[in-house]
Amino acid sequence: MPSLRTNLVKRIDRLPKPSNTADAMQPLFEAVSNSIHSTQDRFRENVARDGRVVVTIVTGRKQAPVKIVVEDNGNGLDERNFEAFSTTDTDNKYARGGKGVGRLLWLDCFEGIKVNSVYAEGVAVKRRSFRFVLSLSDQIQDYSEENLGNSTTDTGFLVEFDGLRDNPYRAKFPGRASYVFQHFTSHFLPTFIGSRSPRVTVHCGDETRHYPDEINSVIHRKEVIPSIESAEYGELSLTLIGMRQDCQR
Repeated sequence: MPSLRTNLVKRIDRLPKPSNTADAMQPLFEAVSNSIHSTQDRFRENVARDGRVVVTIVTGRKQAPVKIVVEDNGNGLDERNFEAFSTTDTDNKYARGGKGVGRLLWLDCFEGIKVNSVYAEGVAVKRRSFRFVLSLSDQIQDYSEENLGNSTTDTGFLVEFDGLRDNPYRAKFPGRASYVFQHFTSHFLPTFIGSRSPRVTVHCGDETRHYPDEINSVIHRKEVIPSIESAEYGELSLTLIGMRQDCQR
């Protein structure tokens, strides 16, 4: 029977546009969150030891448009994750607070998007790659899938963003590394202060920062209350953190 069709181009055009720097960085934050979640799913309680996320950012200049690469050593774009990637408004990460529209923000923000991922399927290792484009149909283009057999190649996901669209994202995206790091630290602070964050390395310009270690530079007071009795949840541990005002959200 006939069914409703989605005009993805119109839908993305109607998405709220950024009014400040933090909003303009949201598509990047979505990509990094995906990588963090993927490493958590793969390594679980050992994610702080074994999980890795690397973010490389070339900020916008007249001669060099914004280029960003986010890569991780998580589970990769396996069949379940690829199905979720290919479905708008997925509830795949609803329990983690996700709204299923992160990939739509990518299309709204960036002119070029390339994906390359290695994943395991049983004992075999496979690679899939494609371009993700803003169009009425066939948003996944130049798709290729390669069977690597019993390769020792590690699983993971890499997405490359190239250029900002001529909309408020281009006007609001930060051009200085200091602003990039300030908003990055602020946004992911709740993740980094816990014990389930992978090691996240961010390269921007000539600077490199390593998280969660980097948050020690913005924390000026930390107090641990090791034991709090709770009738509903049992024994709890509470960590009180005071940080510099310029890093508070």
